[in-house]
Amino acid sequence: MLQIDATFLVTFALVWILVVVLTRVFWKPIRRVMDERRSRLEKDRAAAQAGLDEVARGLEEIDRSIKAARLEAERLRAEIEGQAFKEKARLLAEAGAAAKDEVERARAELAAEVDRLKDELRAQAGPLAEGIEKKLVGPPPS
Repeated sequence: MLQIDATFLVTFALVWILVVVLTRVFWKPIRRVMDERRSRLEKDRAAAQAGLDEVARGLEEIDRSIKAARLEAERLRAEIEGQAFKEKARLLAEAGAAAKDEVERARAELAAEVDRLKDELRAQAGPLAEGIEKKLVGPPPS
């Protein structure tokens, strides 16, 4: 059976003294350093997460501004294309009207030239007919 004597009590007391001394000298400082390290790590993780969240918000804002700029660019492009089509139609209409006016002017000139040539031919037809008649029939009797 187990006998308790003075050696046991001294050993027991020494172990408890060693536990108390080691706790105050060794374990408490190590625990304090580990707790400080843990709290710093948690703060750093929180700061890193806050930074990531801010970057994500910044990226979302950039995406929104890019989408808004793209929509504005598409709207401007459509507006400019509409203006270009209107200008093209106006220019084509002007060119068609100018061409039509030129054709009408050329027709009027041609008709005037034809009338002038007809009058000239009529004026020359009489003497020509007399000349042909003289050659074919001979001189008129006197």
